[in-house]
Amino acid sequence: MKMPSSTVSGTTLLRQYGLYHSTRLHADRALESMAAGWDAVQARLRDRVAAFEEAQACTMTALAVRDGEEASLAGALRAFYGALVTKTNNDRKSPLFAVYFPEGLGALVDAPMEIEAQRALVLTSKLAEEKDTDLAAHRAPITEAVKRLLAAISVHKEEMAAQLQAYGRVEQEKVAWFDAYKLDHRTLSQMFYRNPKRAESYFKPAARTGKAPALRAVRAQGAPPASFGQAVTP
Repeated sequence: MKMPSSTVSGTTLLRQYGLYHSTRLHADRALESMAAGWDAVQARLRDRVAAFEEAQACTMTALAVRDGEEASLAGALRAFYGALVTKTNNDRKSPLFAVYFPEGLGALVDAPMEIEAQRALVLTSKLAEEKDTDLAAHRAPITEAVKRLLAAISVHKEEMAAQLQAYGRVEQEKVAWFDAYKLDHRTLSQMFYRNPKRAESYFKPAARTGKAPALRAVRAQGAPPASFGQAVTP
């Protein structure tokens, strides 16, 4: 038996190797007990893979939220910068620019987002003492944007940690899957010791065929296309 590589994904193990082995076992009524045991192995790995995919989706969602909040903070900072431009008639040498943007706007909005958030908090602390009401009015939206961004950064880190843990559980379950696969091979080899080829016949990757040629063949036989999709989709 040629074992699948340990680097193969859990999904591939389930849909190709595991599916073929399960189908062959179920086709032999004398192997119902082994088939049931293998189904349990498949189910455990399937649950772990599903949990990882869910964790991965949560991480992607958290990433999108985090990036959106960073864009909101950058927008709030640009709005305040625009107010300074208006207030000073675009005099970049004005004391106001030296107070709030000594290194320019880019030092905030182009910085890594956690540094951007911290620098924005320093800016809001200065705005707390600003006497000009037009400029001081920007403190609240910037402060709120910083809070949302920091919260989103925290959630994203938590989701990444959860995804890493879920991935580790998949890898652990893959080890159990391989052990069960080897055990079934050993059992069948002993059972069919006079006919080794029969034992090997239970262990193959499910064939992957192109959909377009298969669809043409099915249609040529007059079968409805709807049935085709359920039969060959991996």
